[in-house]
Amino acid sequence: MDQINSKIMKRLVILLLSICPMLAMAQGHKGSVETCAPMKEGKVCYSDEVDVEGMKKGELFNAIDKWAKKNYGKDVFLSSVTSSKSKGTIFINSKVELLLNETDKTIVKYKMRIYCFDEKYTIELTDITYQYDPNNEKKYKTYPAENVIANNGKSNTIALIKDPLLFCNATFFFAENLFGDVFDAAEDNN
Repeated sequence: MDQINSKIMKRLVILLLSICPMLAMAQGHKGSVETCAPMKEGKVCYSDEVDVEGMKKGELFNAIDKWAKKNYGKDVFLSSVTSSKSKGTIFINSKVELLLNETDKTIVKYKMRIYCFDEKYTIELTDITYQYDPNNEKKYKTYPAENVIANNGKSNTIALIKDPLLFCNATFFFAENLFGDVFDAAEDNN
C-alpha cells in the first residue's frame, strides 16, 4: 500500500511541477507565453528531458513506440514512425492542422525525435514548417518556423502573416500537448 501511495504522490508532484511553469506563463483565451519559440543552433526546437524512475530503456522504448505507432503509423501520407529498439530511438515525421484561434488555421509539419535511456527519455520537436493560406483558397505556401516565430514572432519575415505571435503561442501549446502525450504513454506503462 505504501508503494502505491508513493507512486501516486510521485505522479502528483510531477504533474504539479510540470503545470506550475505553464500556469505562471500562460494567460488569455488560447494563452500566450513568455518564450514561445525556443531556439537551438539557429532552429526553432522544443525539447524536454523527463525522468521516469524505475523504468529501463527497453520498457520506455516499448511504451512510447506503441503510442507512436498507434497515433502516427496509420496514414503514410500524413505521418511516419521510424524506430530502433537497440538504439532506443523513435523518430516521427508528421503534419496536422493547427488551429491558431477560432477562425484561423494552418498545417504544421514537424519532426519529433525521442531518445530512451534507463529511467529517462529526451524529446525534441524540430524542423517545423507552416503551410498557410490566410484566404482559405487552398493555395498553401510553406514557411519555416524560423521565418515566422523566431524571437517570439518579432523576427517574422513573412508579410502575409500579420500575427506571428499567434503562430508562436499555438505552436508552443501544440508542442506542450505532444510532450504531455508522450509522458502519459511512458507513465501508463510504469
